[in-house]
Amino acid sequence: MSKLHVRHIASKLQELYKDKIDITDGYNEEEKKTLFLTRSFAAYSLQILAGVSVETAAMAVVDGRDDNAIDAIYFDKKEKILWLVQSKWIKSGQGEPETGDTSKFKTGVADLIDFELSRFNTKVQAKQQDIDEALNDYEVKINIVLAYTGADSFSTHNQRIVDDMLDLINDSSEIASFERFTLSQAHRSLSGIIEGQPIKAEIAIENWGKVEIPYKAIYGAVNGSSFAQLWSQYRSRLFSENIRDFLGKSSVNDDIKSTITNEPDNFFYYNNGVTILCQNFIKKPVMLGRDTGQFEINDLKIVNGAQTVGSISSVYEQNPEAVESISVFVKIISLENCESNFANNVTQKTNTQNKIEKRDFVSLDPQQERLQTELALDGITYQIKRTSDILSGEKQCNVEELMIAVACSLSNVNYTVLAKREVGKLWENISSAPYIDIVNDRLTAVKAWRCIEIMNRLSSYIKEKSKSISGRERMCLIHSNRFALHLILNQINPQILLDPNYDFNTFCTNDLLPLIESTEEKIFSIVEERYSQSLVHQVFRNYTKCRDIKDKATGSVNH
Repeated sequence: MSKLHVRHIASKLQELYKDKIDITDGYNEEEKKTLFLTRSFAAYSLQILAGVSVETAAMAVVDGRDDNAIDAIYFDKKEKILWLVQSKWIKSGQGEPETGDTSKFKTGVADLIDFELSRFNTKVQAKQQDIDEALNDYEVKINIVLAYTGADSFSTHNQRIVDDMLDLINDSSEIASFERFTLSQAHRSLSGIIEGQPIKAEIAIENWGKVEIPYKAIYGAVNGSSFAQLWSQYRSRLFSENIRDFLGKSSVNDDIKSTITNEPDNFFYYNNGVTILCQNFIKKPVMLGRDTGQFEINDLKIVNGAQTVGSISSVYEQNPEAVESISVFVKIISLENCESNFANNVTQKTNTQNKIEKRDFVSLDPQQERLQTELALDGITYQIKRTSDILSGEKQCNVEELMIAVACSLSNVNYTVLAKREVGKLWENISSAPYIDIVNDRLTAVKAWRCIEIMNRLSSYIKEKSKSISGRERMCLIHSNRFALHLILNQINPQILLDPNYDFNTFCTNDLLPLIESTEEKIFSIVEERYSQSLVHQVFRNYTKCRDIKDKATGSVNH
């Protein structure tokens, strides 16, 4: 059966990707055929897992000589996910990639994250802008995919290589995940990949109710495993009308997973549930119990609840029993006889109304209002509340900038690391540390603004300097931005930040640039001396390593 499944997939790849995959580097027709299958399967894995079009998936392929074991690269800017794929076409449908190939994949991923693009072919180098943008954004997650037409089993040796790779990348914070796209997964997906083909599913709803006017809708509780099964078959196609896909690891999704695992009985009460749009629904003549109905849903689209469904499915892979014990509130709306703009309105309103973020509670702190008034007296606009208005002009700043800059000025380097790896933690609770250590009655508007000015000048230096360097040196410059700011703010005479009468402009003009240059040079030297085997982007998210680098740097400065 495995060979037959491989044949089915090969036929579909021909149908989808013929004349869309570059195979001109093949020596003969047989090699070109193998190259096509390997490369189109890499594209197909992105089509299914990332939910992209055939054209986008084909353009992501970078396989070729000197590809450093990475066969496809795709940066989803909307969802902030960098996809890295290695593809292996196994004709027999049996087995798995050799450990040597998996090990090369690990090396290639590490080289890419360290921005060592000279080790890659021109196809990869052509994606430099996307790679650069992805690696410089702390919110971006990296999805690493091993796609192969083989068995679902995975050897201990291969798993160890993958675990080592993830340990290396996720040294201080979890930004990368790994998944395999095997023959069975690829074959299961064949039934649902035709572009535009509506999703048709049957869902059992407990304690269900209905609304008839003005539009038809049903609601009730659905077992979590139903959504896990939908995700397994359709993935991102479930969210084709949603404003965002599943975001993977985030604080919100971690909370969802924690509730599933630790408080399954309360999940129904804690979670906002899932909103589904469809063309119509039909109650099936199936007896499942007095209060349970089996419904056929035609053209199913999840427009709110992508993070809930994705988190449920993530837990299901490891702990199906936990997912089977939760109930999810669901609202299913039929678009029969609805106004033309009704579907868009439902999608927009269910994703935007009454959404409060922890950062919004900062505006309740009287200290923020005091700082806003003091800064205004100096002609500086300080934006505390989130707004759609875009500030313009040099003398303006927002609460995030102030929190980051002042956090980096504190002697505790842990707050600097927090600003790099989980900036939202700085204002998670305005009644406790770290917030009250950063913003309190001792913080003056003078110090806050000068910290921000130095941070902005450092950012400008990094932006310009990064254009002329590459590889680990460039990554170190970019990712050490908060740490370098911390060293600078803690090296300078405190009066520079605190004394309103100090000639701050002269300091910035004459002394700041040499200080920035010497600090950056010192940081890179220490990183290469002590952490040459670590991925640079994670060094500055690691508390222990940053304390060590600071001790070394300040010890050298003091002596």
